[in-house]
Amino acid sequence: MAPTQDGSFARSTSRGRRAWAAGVAFGLLMAAQLASIGSGTVEAQIKPNPEDEIFVLQLKPFLRKNRVELAPSFGTTVNDALIKQFEVGGSLTWHMTEDFYLAGTFGWFDLGELGGVTDEYFDVLDKTNAAPEVVELRLFAGGHVGYVPLNGKFAIFDSAIVYYDASVYLGGGFMTHITDTTGGEVGAPAGEVGLKLRVFLTRWLSLYVDAKDRIMPAELKDGSSLVQFVLVSGGVSVFVPFDFQYTTER
Repeated sequence: MAPTQDGSFARSTSRGRRAWAAGVAFGLLMAAQLASIGSGTVEAQIKPNPEDEIFVLQLKPFLRKNRVELAPSFGTTVNDALIKQFEVGGSLTWHMTEDFYLAGTFGWFDLGELGGVTDEYFDVLDKTNAAPEVVELRLFAGGHVGYVPLNGKFAIFDSAIVYYDASVYLGGGFMTHITDTTGGEVGAPAGEVGLKLRVFLTRWLSLYVDAKDRIMPAELKDGSSLVQFVLVSGGVSVFVPFDFQYTTER
């Protein structure tokens, strides 16, 4: 019986070794496969597909909320061919939120020799032998409420990024003026609607262009009539406080 038992033990040992070798080989194969997958994942992270888009969330470069804006301006009327008038003034704006603001405005038109009737006025005078009626503006004071629907940016020669915003506003005030009928300076209520474009230079300084349409009643030779004035102005605006702090991640 002994020889038979020894032969059986040898065969059992041989089968165990073969099973152990197969298990080791299978384990090594699986480890190599996993390593290959991991290596591909890392490489994909390091070298993404050039066609893939990458989206980056940027902080807003300029905040308006709870800041006061002081904006002196110089402008001119553009819609009346018979008279050219210039305005020196400005506005003081409180930005209640990032999107809404309240502003008080002031404009002075009585600038002496700067402005007045144009060559077209004298052409009409020569052809009709009658002086055409014009409205000479003197002073405007009022206010408006505004909304900022647009914020954006653009690149200059691929070397700098410039940020801007655009706002619309609606308001009114009091306008003093002179006509041939009044014979002197009188005042009248005036409505105002406008569009303002701002380009930010620093965290507290910007350049702006402002286009507005003012309408008021005036006494003319043919009676009382609504008179329209379209003005374009521009200047620099200063924001106070000069700096701001983010309170959220956006």
